[in-house]
Amino acid sequence: MDVKDWWDPRGSLSSLHRINPLRAGYFLKILEKTIGGVRERRIIDIGCGGGLLSEEFARRGGHVTGIDLSPTAIECARRHAEGAGLHITYMVRSPGEFAKDHPEPFDCVVCCEVLEHVDGLEGFIEDACRLLKKDGVFLFSTINKTLKAGLLAIFVAEDILRMVPQGTHDYRRFIRPSVLVELLRHNSVEVEEIKGMSFDPLRWDFAISDDLSVNYLGYGIKR
Repeated sequence: MDVKDWWDPRGSLSSLHRINPLRAGYFLKILEKTIGGVRERRIIDIGCGGGLLSEEFARRGGHVTGIDLSPTAIECARRHAEGAGLHITYMVRSPGEFAKDHPEPFDCVVCCEVLEHVDGLEGFIEDACRLLKKDGVFLFSTINKTLKAGLLAIFVAEDILRMVPQGTHDYRRFIRPSVLVELLRHNSVEVEEIKGMSFDPLRWDFAISDDLSVNYLGYGIKR
């Protein structure tokens, strides 16, 4: 997957482009409320992919680091940021690997559309939370483990509408909100809010809602 694939709103990642303004807008409001905004804040985007969300924070003055295990995604993200005149530090690292060399914690840790893809979720979240300073903000978005989510996120989105590439998701890795809340609490992060991201087929778009049955997002504070 090259730069034009990651950044083509009509391409194979069209659904990611549809939710990106929605989740970015939600997260920016949360950061304004909790830590006074993004400017001059240190933010790490874990599982950053091609950098869609990283760039939203960088444009508003955040000091952004993006890490991902895909060298191709990191190269795409780096090239696009350079073309946009944005300074973002990108690395091919897991959160555990990154933490070994970068002990200074961040004001905000972002885990969006990555938790449902990892092996060893418990250890992944532990490593991610280690990168967050006290009173820092943990932002997340992922997919609920429900039959409805399996039907819509895999069968409809991948096999019927081709909104994401086939094979992107594995139902066994989907995460119930209660499980995520408990894993974060175990790592001193108290979840403050969870909202849904619901798809409206009539408008052919996503919206923030109270329906957590498929996609959901939210934030927590490290105590």
